Amino acid sequence: MIRLEEIKKLYNFEPEHSFSQLQQNVPQRVGSQIRMQDSKLYKVVEQLTEKACPTEESAYEKRWNDFYLPFKRKGYFILIPFTVILYEKNFFLCILHSTIEVCKGKEKYDDKFYLGLIKQTLKFCQILRKDPGIVLKAIPYDIRTGRVLGKYVLEDLFPCAKKEEILALYRDYIEKEKKSYGVSLNGYLDTTAICYRTAFGGKTDGLSPEQMYRKWADGRDCDMLDIKNKKNKKAFGYWLDTKSRCGGHPFEIIFSGLEHGIHLYPPYPDRPYFSLRVTNYMYAIPFLEMVKALIQYEIPFEANEIEEVLNYLSGESYFTVNDYDKHYIFYSGDRKLLRHIEWDEPGMVKWR
Repeated sequence: MIRLEEIKKLYNFEPEHSFSQLQQNVPQRVGSQIRMQDSKLYKVVEQLTEKACPTEESAYEKRWNDFYLPFKRKGYFILIPFTVILYEKNFFLCILHSTIEVCKGKEKYDDKFYLGLIKQTLKFCQILRKDPGIVLKAIPYDIRTGRVLGKYVLEDLFPCAKKEEILALYRDYIEKEKKSYGVSLNGYLDTTAICYRTAFGGKTDGLSPEQMYRKWADGRDCDMLDIKNKKNKKAFGYWLDTKSRCGGHPFEIIFSGLEHGIHLYPPYPDRPYFSLRVTNYMYAIPFLEMVKALIQYEIPFEANEIEEVLNYLSGESYFTVNDYDKHYIFYSGDRKLLRHIEWDEPGMVKWR
């Protein structure tokens, strides 16, 4: 961390803007984008990119990774990394998981925040060229990216012995290479019922397989439940070939509003077994219970993600820090966690 007084003393530089101003001006929702028609801002962004070689370049776009915005925050000097992209003659500033599109045109914004910010960034580039090591000291831990093992993040870890036990059980079963050459709709629903009973226990009492499916599945079944001959394999096979890819989620047997939940895919001619998959790891434990139940009932199936799921539950998978991925966290000042984080080395544009 670098105090403001130190920056003033060493480089005669003081940020004009606070980090809280950036938070007020950048959309807070991840993936948000705002568009600015501002020729003055466009010009200073162009001047900034002229100082460095593109990090990536193709016939369609140029990209400059690892420019740095200077800010003050609670008496300290900090740097925030950002990316500039030139695409179809417009610039895109990628800052804090949001995007600001900058295009030429008559100015429509009274707010001079971004114009002043990029001008300050241009000025600070001279300091970065002479002292690139300042970046490592100035990126705060709640912004800098890295990774950390799940065992330092998760509260309840799956015992390693139990992990190996389940993995061995699954591998032994898969070696038997059990196969299923097609199922009827009733056969598919009966298999989902095995999964539901092991996942929800007493909540399934008194429910038929179809009622369980209607209760916990996604609901967009591509008219699967309308198949007239529910006992006929050919009828279900015809629906698989003609209607199952309607854009719905007929095989998401556990619905999740975030990502997907748990899928159970039926056997196909080129894949003669059920496939059990989980996307949202909030359902990792029910997924494992379903695996054990399908083995118990000797259902031909595969669950290719089982080792990944077990690694996650036992804390052996990595979480990204301050960056979105399958498993991620945002660092919030936990000193105990800090010593376990493997930080990424900050990058820097190649100056011209």
